[in-house]
Amino acid sequence: MSALRRVFVTPVGPELFGAATVRAVFTTTGVCTFLLGTLYLPTLGPTRVELILALLLLAVFAVLCAAFGQLAVLVERLENRDATARVVAARSEAG
Repeated sequence: MSALRRVFVTPVGPELFGAATVRAVFTTTGVCTFLLGTLYLPTLGPTRVELILALLLLAVFAVLCAAFGQLAVLVERLENRDATARVVAARSEAG
């Protein structure tokens, strides 16, 4: 019974809300939004100025999504580094 419990409790793969997953979701969201927006935009029949503005907005959204994904990775790595530094400091004080 304990072996069965261990199978269900043991984590498998990356953390669901970890930085790698968040980065992939944000990047995919930005790229898909840009691609689908550029494919759907001509059906609206915008003027040239409206088309350029819409493409710029789509590009800004895609870049911001990628930037937020990278920011999530940086924040997680800085938190891990800070936690590691605290453990090292505690060990040096104790020993």
